[in-house]
Amino acid sequence: MKTKVISICNQKGGVGKTTSAVTLGYGLSSKGLRTLIVDTDPQGHIAFSFGLEKTPGFYRLIVEEEPLASVVVHARANLDIVPGDKRSEKVKRYVAGLDYREAVLSDIFVDTNYDVILIDTAPSLDVLHVAALVTADWVLIPTKLDAMAVDGVNEILKSYAEVMQHGGHIKGYTILPTFFERVTRETVLQLRELVNAFGSHVWPPIPADTKAREAVACGQTLWEYAPNTPALIGAMDGNKFIGGYSQDLERLLEVIHA
Repeated sequence: MKTKVISICNQKGGVGKTTSAVTLGYGLSSKGLRTLIVDTDPQGHIAFSFGLEKTPGFYRLIVEEEPLASVVVHARANLDIVPGDKRSEKVKRYVAGLDYREAVLSDIFVDTNYDVILIDTAPSLDVLHVAALVTADWVLIPTKLDAMAVDGVNEILKSYAEVMQHGGHIKGYTILPTFFERVTRETVLQLRELVNAFGSHVWPPIPADTKAREAVACGQTLWEYAPNTPALIGAMDGNKFIGGYSQDLERLLEVIHA
């Protein structure tokens, strides 16, 4: 099947972009899909989350123009990463000076051996964000359920609209509520407002879960560290589980195979 590119964006930091990339990426690979996660963030937390060393893979790919195959690092079965480190900050300055900077990623990922590529972006609206949107087939927007993070959703959707007006091929977008707490009034109200505003674009929320931080500290994904934790299987609501990455993974698979 043709490679599907999913860009994970929000200009606000701390909303769960990297956790979502790692968790969903591992989930896709466990379903047999050849998966690549590209880390464009100078923090380099994708490699860190898998217990791997931060290296300038993204810098080498873009600035030094090395082939994709020479910069990928094998992370798990069916799962590779293009790692990043602080040198990824120089990539933005380099790309800003290119004539066709918006296409810098789509030129690389147009034809690969991967079924799915997840692009994890930095918490800012910059040239790499636009490039990630230009190359995307689908956009995933994680957001905490607070006013500032939800405002970041609106900013990304403005950029989304601009890309589509200029010939973008994005098929759709998803808003992924994270750090959901049913007992906290603000998060419940913000979730309700998101659903009222964006309807079915809002996917089941990810419960707040300390296991997510613990898993990163151990260099493991949530699936490996705590497969029955609420962030994966959802929170109990009556006699059923609501939300969690497991539900969202099934929806993402529908998007990929559509």
